Amino acid sequence: MNGSITRQWRKILVLGAGELGMAMLDAFAKERERHPDISLTVLLRPASLKDDGAANRTRLQRLAAWGVAVITADFSRQTAEELAERFTSYDAIINCSGFVGGAGTQLKITQAVLDAGVERYFPWQFGVDYDRVGLDSGQPVWDEQLAVRQMLRAQRQTRWVIVSTGMFTSYLFEPGFGLVDMPRHRVHAPGDADYGLTLTTPEDIGILTAKIFFHQPVIEDEVVYIAGDTLTYRRLTTLLSEHYQRPFTLEVHSHNDLRQATKAAPNDVAAAYRLAFARPDGVAWRKEESYNARNGIRVTDVKHWLEKKRPGRLMYGCRPSRQRLKP
Repeated sequence: MNGSITRQWRKILVLGAGELGMAMLDAFAKERERHPDISLTVLLRPASLKDDGAANRTRLQRLAAWGVAVITADFSRQTAEELAERFTSYDAIINCSGFVGGAGTQLKITQAVLDAGVERYFPWQFGVDYDRVGLDSGQPVWDEQLAVRQMLRAQRQTRWVIVSTGMFTSYLFEPGFGLVDMPRHRVHAPGDADYGLTLTTPEDIGILTAKIFFHQPVIEDEVVYIAGDTLTYRRLTTLLSEHYQRPFTLEVHSHNDLRQATKAAPNDVAAAYRLAFARPDGVAWRKEESYNARNGIRVTDVKHWLEKKRPGRLMYGCRPSRQRLKP
């Protein structure tokens, strides 16, 4: 942190308006009460403006109500040079695009940000601690995330902030991930019952990123850790048993079993992620040491997230976004 810097980044561009992008824009729009000079723009895919579906119409209406301008670009088709032309007029960029553009997309976006001379950048790093995980995690997108960090650290023109969030809270309960089996009331722990997970809701990620953005003294060239909750699989099993008032069982899957599962189904993304998360570090950190805890900002933990579910609503009632599949 640099205590001598008091800057104002007025022209802010958010990349993507999926689950996290909309939460981010909502949070930044609310910050206008304290920072009325900021202008917000969101970058969408060109097809988004032609989509006449009800969900997309609602999304565009919300953006208009928040006073968010819209520009378009296609990360999968446009070059870094072309993207840099779109980025050059913005003071700060917050990347909520996810991994939908395919391999190499985050490196291309980051290169475009640097080429455009953007002053401040929050990259798509809203996930695990890629520094701690290191290379060869078994997840190529995680290796790319580490390469993005190396690219940012190798230069001094663009100031960056990485917000490490852990897994989206709701993804913990997605049936395709295979960690929580609601019909059988079972928790599947990859590696060890006492391995932990840090989890944060997209809404809290948006709110906390906005707080970090405007924090004084200015935060720059730093990894900031946030946490809605951090708990072990053993604790998760107890919590679910208490919440649903029926016993959940805990089943531990060894590293060898997880590796065999990925070999048997090499195209199974969820199996690869279960193996990647089977580790004692890099995917969890102490909530007490998080930015939100140190600054007294209330967030939603797993217990309260469960309590907010509507009575009778199935745990699997929320369809996962494509972004959520790759923390």
